[in-house]
Amino acid sequence: MKGGIVIVTVFIVCFWVGLLLLLSGGFHGHGLAGHMHVGGGDAGGPGFVPILPLMVFVTVWGGTGYVLTRFSGMNRLAVVLICTVVALLVGCLMYAVLARVMTRYDNSMNELDYEQAGQLGYISISAADGAVGEMKYVLHGTMRSIGVRAEPGQQLVRGDRVIIVKVEKGMASVTLFERESEQL
Repeated sequence: MKGGIVIVTVFIVCFWVGLLLLLSGGFHGHGLAGHMHVGGGDAGGPGFVPILPLMVFVTVWGGTGYVLTRFSGMNRLAVVLICTVVALLVGCLMYAVLARVMTRYDNSMNELDYEQAGQLGYISISAADGAVGEMKYVLHGTMRSIGVRAEPGQQLVRGDRVIIVKVEKGMASVTLFERESEQL
């Protein structure tokens, strides 16, 4: 009988501790329900284990275990196995929902997304014969500018549409894409 009291006490403590942690997180944002970094990230997963599913697991495990111990005639091993399976299912469901919600708008930064070579823009400050000018272009919805150096013999007139060929030390080398007809 002493073992029965111990396991019921464990179930009750787990239920109340889990419930208090869940409620503390609900009242002021996250409470103790942060997350632990355990890899992932570049591997394609969310890259963290939210503590919320772990707290849900503890709460469900304690509550299910208490109810089964108190109101069913099952032995302790069966109760522990059943409440573990139920708590795992609920915790995994919670994790799946959280992972889906938290990664929905996740745009992982990719170095190629910020590659300046190949960007189309226009000359905003003219440059000729090795002089320095400026071009403007749009990258991810943001207007950006970069210095351009005209190659010897190259005329870059304000308004010319150019493509960045390469960038060295913050200075772009460009090639003419199209010149406005009124400038010809």
